[in-house]
Amino acid sequence: MTTDTPDQTPNFRVMTFTPSKEEFKDFVRYVAFMESQGAHIAGIAKIIPPKGWKPRHTYDDIDDLLIPAPIQQVVTGQSGLFTQYNIQKKPMTVVEFQKTSNLAKFCSPRYVDFDELERKFWKNLTFNPPLYGADVSGTLFDPDVSEWNMAHLNTILDTVESESAVKIKGLTTPCLYFGMWKSAFPWHTEDMNLYSICYLHYGEPKSWYVVPPEHGRRLERLAKGFFPGNAQSCEAFLRHKMTLISPSILKKYGIPYEKVTQEAGQFIVTFPFAYHAGFNHGFNCAESTNFATQRWIDYGKQAKLCSCRQDMVKISMDAFVRKFQPDRYKLWKAGKDDTPIDHVKPTPEAAEFLKKEKASPCKKVSSEASSEEPTSPAQKDKRVVIKCFIFNTAQPKSERQLEKHIKPPPKCISKANKKTSNRLISARKDKSGGRAADMSPLLPVEGNAEGSVEPRVETSNIPVHKLFQRTLSPADVLHVHSYAKGDYGEEILVQEEEQAIRSDKKEDIKHVSSVGICDSTSIQIIQLPPVEAGTFEGDNWAKPLTHLWQSSPPNLKKEREYNQRMGSKPPYCSICMLFQTYQQVFLSIRENTTPERFSDSDMKMQTKPLIPEMCFTITTEEDAESEEQPVAHYLEEDGTSLLISCSQCSVWVHASCYGVNPASVSTEWKCARCKANAMNESCCLCLLRGGALHKTTNDKWVHVLCAVAVMEARFVNIAERSPVDLSGIPLQRFKLKCYYCKKRVKKASGCCVQCSHGRCPTAYHPTCAQAAGVLMQPDDWPFVVHVTCCRHKGPAQIERNKAAMHELTVGQKVICKHKNGRYYQCDVVQLSKETFYEVNFDDGSFSDNLFPEDIVNQDCAQLGPPPQGEVVQVRWTDGLVYGAKFVAAHVIQMYLVEFEDGSQLTAKRDDVYTLDEELPKRVKSRLSKASDMRFDGIFEDNEIIQESKRQRVINSRYRGDYIEPVIYRAIME
Repeated sequence: MTTDTPDQTPNFRVMTFTPSKEEFKDFVRYVAFMESQGAHIAGIAKIIPPKGWKPRHTYDDIDDLLIPAPIQQVVTGQSGLFTQYNIQKKPMTVVEFQKTSNLAKFCSPRYVDFDELERKFWKNLTFNPPLYGADVSGTLFDPDVSEWNMAHLNTILDTVESESAVKIKGLTTPCLYFGMWKSAFPWHTEDMNLYSICYLHYGEPKSWYVVPPEHGRRLERLAKGFFPGNAQSCEAFLRHKMTLISPSILKKYGIPYEKVTQEAGQFIVTFPFAYHAGFNHGFNCAESTNFATQRWIDYGKQAKLCSCRQDMVKISMDAFVRKFQPDRYKLWKAGKDDTPIDHVKPTPEAAEFLKKEKASPCKKVSSEASSEEPTSPAQKDKRVVIKCFIFNTAQPKSERQLEKHIKPPPKCISKANKKTSNRLISARKDKSGGRAADMSPLLPVEGNAEGSVEPRVETSNIPVHKLFQRTLSPADVLHVHSYAKGDYGEEILVQEEEQAIRSDKKEDIKHVSSVGICDSTSIQIIQLPPVEAGTFEGDNWAKPLTHLWQSSPPNLKKEREYNQRMGSKPPYCSICMLFQTYQQVFLSIRENTTPERFSDSDMKMQTKPLIPEMCFTITTEEDAESEEQPVAHYLEEDGTSLLISCSQCSVWVHASCYGVNPASVSTEWKCARCKANAMNESCCLCLLRGGALHKTTNDKWVHVLCAVAVMEARFVNIAERSPVDLSGIPLQRFKLKCYYCKKRVKKASGCCVQCSHGRCPTAYHPTCAQAAGVLMQPDDWPFVVHVTCCRHKGPAQIERNKAAMHELTVGQKVICKHKNGRYYQCDVVQLSKETFYEVNFDDGSFSDNLFPEDIVNQDCAQLGPPPQGEVVQVRWTDGLVYGAKFVAAHVIQMYLVEFEDGSQLTAKRDDVYTLDEELPKRVKSRLSKASDMRFDGIFEDNEIIQESKRQRVINSRYRGDYIEPVIYRAIME
C-alpha cells in the first residue's frame, strides 16, 4: 500500500494516498492502513482513486433532481469571526441551481491561484449570500459499484441499522451537497464525533481547513471565548454549524491547522474529533456520509452533544461497547469507564500493518500541507518529547511556530513522573536580560496526568505585548456605546447633587487639583472626591464596603478581611466576581445548584475562570499588525486555572486572570501592589479599595476587574495582564455619572460603563455594579461585557423541578390558566391520555405536540404512527401543508379541569400548578380569585358605570430608549 506523503506525524501534515485497484477494493482495510501511517493525527486525509475508476457512468441524467430545501447562507461578523445563518428557500432542480450559481452575482471571481481565491473568500464573506443545496438524501453511486460505495461502506456503524433498524439521513445513509462560490460549512465535528467521507463528483474544487484532534479542545475554548453568549446557551454550540473563524485568527492564537484542496474525483476522509470547515470554489456536487471504526467507540462515548435542539443526532453506544469492548461494558454502564483518549494511537484494525517490520514503499512527493519546513520521520521514542511540549496548554504553539523562536532542539532533562503535573515551564527574560519573575519554589498541584517531561526551552527576547489581542477599528473605539446624557446632564446632576449634599451634610468638600491619568491624551481626570460617610448605609450591598471607600483612610485590615470574604465564596477569584451575578442566575435557572465552598488553606484549588480570554485581548488596529505569536495564558487542559492568594493582602485570583505563571507561585507569593509596597494606592477608575490591582502605563493603579469591564482599556502584556493602558478610553466615559454615586459626589469620578440595551444612559462604576448585583455577562465579540440595568432586567424564569412534580388526582384543587388569560383555582375532574407526534420539518424546525390527524398523507387513527424517519406531510395551523420527518409518538397524561364559572379546559401537567407549589412570577402576577362580582347589578335598576382607568404611557424621558417588549408589556399591565 502506498501514500504520496512521507511520515509526517510531528507536523500534522495532511497525507495524500493513491491506492492501487487491489487496495481500493477493501474500504475498511484501507482506512486502517491510513491510520497505521499516521493520517489520523492531522485529522484529515485525501485519497485519489485508481485511474479509470468511476462511481457513475454519466451525470447527464441528474439535471431534474430536486433540491427540496436549498439554504441561503447569510453571514455576519468582522475581522475573522463570523456567524452564519441559514434561510430556507423554495425547492429548485439541479439545473436551476447551476444556472443561479453562474449568474454574475454568484459566480467565482478571477484568481491566479488558490491562495488568492482564499483571500477573496474571507474578504467578501458577508456580501451576496450564496445558496447551498445541502443534505439532499440520495446517492449518485451506481448500484453495481462496490468499491467505496457510500450507500454500503460496511463499517461497524452499520451496527446501528442491524441493531435498531433505524436509518439516519447523512449518518448511515449518504447525502448530496450542491455548492456554489462562497457556500461554506462552518467549524464542526461530525455527529457523535464520527468519521466522515466526502467524494466530489464533479465541478469546482472544495477547500478544507482542519484542526488536529489533539488540539480540538483548544479550538473549543477559543470559540467559547469569542462567543461566550452562545457557549452559555449550549455547551456544544459548535455543533450548530454557525461559527466561522478565519485561519488568520487561528494562527494568531496558536491553534495549529492545515488546509487541503479537494478536486473533482477525489475523496476526503475526516477522522474522529477533527474540527473542520471549508468552502466551495464554484458550482460542484459532492456526496458525503459517516462511518466508524473500533477506535471511534471511545470518541462516541465521550462526545459532547447539543441539548438545545431536538434534531441533533444521538447514537446509543450500548451495542458498540457490548460487542467490541465486552471487558469494559459493565464498567461503562456503571459510569466508571473514564479511559483517556489517545489521539495518536491508530485503530485496532491497523494491527496487521503495525506488525510488519518493513515499512511500505512510499513515493516522496510534495504534500498538500501548508508547512514549508522539511521534516524527518519521527521515531516513537521521540514522539513523546514532541508531544510533551507541543500540546501543553501552558505553551499553546505548534511545532512550526516554536521553531521560529526556540534555539536548537530541546533536550529532555527529566523522565516521566506520574506524580507531577505535565506543565511546561519557560524562562522569559526581561529587557535587561534578567528573569522577569521570581521563580519561587513550585507549589505542587496534584493531577491525573500520565506523565511529565519538562524540556529545557530557551526563548528569545520577544516582546510579549500586543499579543492575544482583538482588533477594533477607530470607529469601534469611539462609538461602542452611545453616550446619551438623558437625565444625566451635567447641569441637572450638579443641582441634584448640591441639594443632596446640603440636606445630608453642610460641610464643604475640598477637591484636589486635577491630575491627568491618560499620558497620551489631553484628558484631565479630577482625583476622586470624598464620598460622604454614611450615605450608603441604607443600601444592603454597600454595608460590607463601609471602610473600603477611597474617601476613607486606607485600612489594610478591613481590606484584607474583605478579600478573604470574597475569596471564600464562589467564584473565589476577585476578578471573576465581575460575572458572578450572571453566573448565579445561570446556575439557578439551568442547574438549580450552588457551588461548593472551599477552605482558605486549600492552595491547590483549581476552578474554571468565568472571564473568557477574549476579555483581556482588546487592541487597536495598529497593534494588530504585530506578528508575534501569543504566549501561554496558564489554563489547564480542562479549562481550569490555579487559585492563588496574596500572602499580604489576602486577595484571591486565578493565575490566568491575574497573569501569573503557576510554576512561580509559592506560599509567600504577593500581588503586584503588595510587591511594589504601594499599599496606599487604589484604583483610578472607581471609588472602592480591595480586590486585585495592576499598574497602568502612567504609574497609577487599576482593578483588573475595572480594566476588563471598560472595553477601551488595554492590557499591554496580555500574558502578565499588565501594565494597563488607559489612553484609549474616550473622554465621554469619564463624564458619565455612576447610578449609585451620582448623588454622593459633586463631580464625575472614575470611569463608568453603560447599560448595553439600546441607548439606555444608565451608567455604573464596574465595582459598584458588581457589589450591587447588576447583571453583567460576557458579550459576543467585538464587545466585552454586556451590562443590564434594573430597568431592562427581565424576570428570571426559573424552571420547574419536573422530578418533584407529582401526578394529580381527580378532585384535587389546582391552579390553571383560564381562557381569559388569568390564573384561577380549579378542580381536576378527569384524567386521560393523549398521543402527540413529534416531527422535524425540512427547514430545521420541529414540533412535538402534533395530533395524529395533522398527518395528512396517512390515516394515523387507523394505521397508527408512521415509522421513525419516514417522510410525512403535516397540515399546520395556517392551513398549509409542510414536509417533515417523523420522529416519535409520545403518550402524554392530560388533565380535564373545571373552573368555578363552569368552563372546562384540558391541560398538560406542565401547565398545572398545585396549591403547595412555588408559583413563578408570571403566574403570581396573573393569579386571581373568582368572586360573585359577576352577579352584581343584575337585579338593580341602575348600574354604576365605573370611571375607566387612565391609560398608562411610558415616561417621556425614556421614549427614545429601547425597552424589551416583554418588560414593556409588564409595565403597561
